[in-house]
Amino acid sequence: MRHIAILMSFLGLLVLLPGARAAAAADFKIVVNASNPIESVTTAELGQLFLKKDTRWDSGATVEPVDQANGSAVRAAFSQQAHGKSANAVISYWQRQIFSGRATPPPELSSDAEVLSFVRSHPWAIGYVSASASVGSGLKVVRLAD
Repeated sequence: MRHIAILMSFLGLLVLLPGARAAAAADFKIVVNASNPIESVTTAELGQLFLKKDTRWDSGATVEPVDQANGSAVRAAFSQQAHGKSANAVISYWQRQIFSGRATPPPELSSDAEVLSFVRSHPWAIGYVSASASVGSGLKVVRLAD
């Protein structure tokens, strides 16, 4: 009986996971410059772009990811969704990359407004902002497709 109870608890958690992922994605929006033809991105692609493992758009242009400041709620939600890790784990990844001379992290900006301004002025940039942020002109929200 105990094994059945454990199995049922495990299965119950599996049922809840898709809802947890949807809730996390609702905590932020992915934004690109309005001139960027991208309409959607998968979670896996998003993680690759922000870890600079994939550095080019389909057009061949260089991707310019921009992060929010460490400690922000939107960065925590984004890191968990895009990387499956905490923001601190992602920072540790970047520290290893810097130390080994392989790569440098995306710039960190301190607010939604700064991220929106950066993406608006860089045609190949990609960033994320709070779900409640007003995006405005010159930008578009990219759908997270999974």
